[in-house]
Amino acid sequence: MRLSSIVLSLACAFGLVSAASINNPFTFAPAPATIEECGSPDDILKLINYSLNPNPPLKGEVLVIDAEGELSEDVVEGAKINLIVKVGLIKLLTKELDFCEESAKIDKPCPLKKGQQFLHHEVELPKEIPPGKYFVNVKVRNPDDKQVTCLNARANFGI
Repeated sequence: MRLSSIVLSLACAFGLVSAASINNPFTFAPAPATIEECGSPDDILKLINYSLNPNPPLKGEVLVIDAEGELSEDVVEGAKINLIVKVGLIKLLTKELDFCEESAKIDKPCPLKKGQQFLHHEVELPKEIPPGKYFVNVKVRNPDDKQVTCLNARANFGI
């Protein structure tokens, strides 16, 4: 599932604003990626820190994602990822994924044990990311329906 891997990586890494038009003598620095927690204080995962390099991420380049978080409970077999990707007001993708299958792809096999967690992942972003204002919502739930995390990512990819 190459698309799901790209979308999940982009959920942690969006952020490129197009430069001013050719006729405009001013140039603008690209905006950094924005990632926000959208869950509740009861969520199992508390995001402590994350970094993206480069930030903003660039089309066709390798993006390095480093993150640190604290799990108050294990994330177990049967956990699900609910993913929504929009460009502007248009919903591109709504998908439910198996958390353990996806986390194994980035060397984090299930179960993820309670306690401190670290992630280091490199992903090559495709050159073909269409221009637009992207919004990604990711919700992870354990099989008992308890929310692990909710994250929103936003980015603008220019021409």
